[in-house]
Amino acid sequence: MRKLLVTFFIFAMTSTAAVAWERAAGISISLMGVDTTVTDDIDNNGGTPDTTKDITNDIGVPSLFIEGTNEGDKGSLTVGVDWIPMSAELDSRSTTQSSLKAASDGAASSGTNRGTVDISKHITIYLQPGYRVDDDTTIFATIGYVTSDVETDVQSVSSTNKVVEDTLDGTKLGVGVKRNTNMGFVKLEYSQTDYDPISVVTTNNTKVTGDIDTNTITLSFGKQF
Repeated sequence: MRKLLVTFFIFAMTSTAAVAWERAAGISISLMGVDTTVTDDIDNNGGTPDTTKDITNDIGVPSLFIEGTNEGDKGSLTVGVDWIPMSAELDSRSTTQSSLKAASDGAASSGTNRGTVDISKHITIYLQPGYRVDDDTTIFATIGYVTSDVETDVQSVSSTNKVVEDTLDGTKLGVGVKRNTNMGFVKLEYSQTDYDPISVVTTNNTKVTGDIDTNTITLSFGKQF
């Protein structure tokens, strides 16, 4: 899917006459609020989770972007790719909890559960339809598809450590404003990204699921080329 979307972006940028697109590149700085709901299904039986916990984390993330904009009399359409060129720890949490696996025979124990989610190769393919308020100011909406590699490391009280590598996908929706300057342009955007849930089954068949959502404020600086 990732290769297909990148191919679509390249096709969109090259299949239209060069004079129709204003190409640009730049850097973004994002302040991301990460909201995660973690559930434990101790018997992995697909029933009601045995424990549920909501956790929140704030991180700052830099990224690079390249995009093309096709402008009409008042409206515009921007097609772009945003890439985080580094790995980032999306979430890391620990909690003290009793192991229920051996409760029936009196061997239940207490300890600390730990979980870490690291992302890499995080790519967002986005469309931004916009409306020009004046010659230098455009308000826009954002719709995007997000994909990244993810490594989940779970340390459970009742089982050995488990590391799982997978792909994390999601959808992005946002609104923002773009302002042209003598040095290029500046964008300020608020967005929400809803990632698909990710799950890890530990060695003793406990299923740990994390459902991650983010609320992000992004400041971008770009220049046409």
